[in-house]
Amino acid sequence: MRCLKTLLFCALLLAAGPLRAADRAPAPASAPQVVAAYGDVPKGVVLEGTAKGFDALESLAYDKEKNTFTLNGKATYANPVSRKDMQKLFKALLKDDRLGVTLIDGELRTYGELSKDSDMARDLAVTDRFLGGVIYGIERLLGEAKLPGNYKPQKAEDRKIPVVAFSSFTEYAFEKKDEVYQRSGLSLSIMLIPLSDKKTPSGGHLPDEDALKTFEMNKADKANLDHLKSYQAEYFKMEQFSKSVVWGEAAAFARMVRDSGKIEAEEFLKMLK
Repeated sequence: MRCLKTLLFCALLLAAGPLRAADRAPAPASAPQVVAAYGDVPKGVVLEGTAKGFDALESLAYDKEKNTFTLNGKATYANPVSRKDMQKLFKALLKDDRLGVTLIDGELRTYGELSKDSDMARDLAVTDRFLGGVIYGIERLLGEAKLPGNYKPQKAEDRKIPVVAFSSFTEYAFEKKDEVYQRSGLSLSIMLIPLSDKKTPSGGHLPDEDALKTFEMNKADKANLDHLKSYQAEYFKMEQFSKSVVWGEAAAFARMVRDSGKIEAEEFLKMLK
């Protein structure tokens, strides 16, 4: 990936499978779009997009004992989270499509209806902390973890422009084999955005509009992001990532059900009681 001065941002898509068509509500593609969607620039991790690859949903049934959905009377899909967690997740998405965490002055805050005391928020925060260690080469954030390829992240020593990393799990793709749906791909989009001294009334981060015009990614940051891209599948299997990956999958499926136009919200929630 090449970062040119004319670009407003530099982003990498860390794909663990084939990318599919654009989401019904596409992930923000620029710093202004990020601010429009979230009200500020998330200094953290968010879950975006709907599930792709499922046949058009006409009917849905649920087996509580197996924690498995049956779509259109035949194909099955194993719920990646617990029944109660899917219920909570779906309720949250009915009120607000945003799901994610951010750090403001060291304090964990959430977007949408996600509680900061929830397992999801804690898992996303773990991923965010670890990503910070990889992207910026901060050893204390990595702890004793061994990175794929035994990589040692580089650290920018001459950073002139402070940046914030906005990371989103999205582009969840699924395939059906022998009437069973399984996840076949996803993407982690990491956008480095120049940070302004200005903040929102609630203390949220804002982009530096002047710096955006000439921003070039630091060589150390680019090397670290390139490594994340090259070893994407291995990173997603690490305990610091795996739970967030699963939460993103559950959210993608829940959005698909919500937006299907065939399954009433109350009907779906009744299945999960």
